[in-house]
Amino acid sequence: MSSLPEHPHPTAKIGKAELLAALQNFLPADAILHSAEQLRPYECDGLSAYRQVPMLVVLPSNVEQVQQVLRLCYDNNVPVVARGAGTSLSGGALPLSDGVLLSLAKFNQILDIDTFNRTARVQPGVRNLAISEAAKPHGRNRSLPPQQNKHQLGHLLPTRSTC
Repeated sequence: MSSLPEHPHPTAKIGKAELLAALQNFLPADAILHSAEQLRPYECDGLSAYRQVPMLVVLPSNVEQVQQVLRLCYDNNVPVVARGAGTSLSGGALPLSDGVLLSLAKFNQILDIDTFNRTARVQPGVRNLAISEAAKPHGRNRSLPPQQNKHQLGHLLPTRSTC
């Protein structure tokens, strides 16, 4: 196992304790992971050759909380890495040791299926299998390899994987 070199970014204006306290002002306690044992599962995604424990993990449950996390981190030069289910084999969700890992796993709703335009509006945590099942009653068939069914669309689209 190895870790990747840190990406150059501005020095954070806030430390872990201060950031944790600020996050606790608007996130429930169970939406902030900060102890070593809580953070360990987030040190890598499906590509386990590279590992880096994040400073904090946040698990927001609505858009407003995501906005508040991003605003707080931006204002304090704290890097943020977004993550879905952690199934990626591309290393796209590897955290930074001085940053926040923003889990989007709770964003798993299919918002709209437009059969006329053959489109769906979904949150990033929707799994491939869920969108395939939701399309069936509308006469749409998304035949995918079984290994693709567990992946979330929020990972597949930006990495140009099969959707």
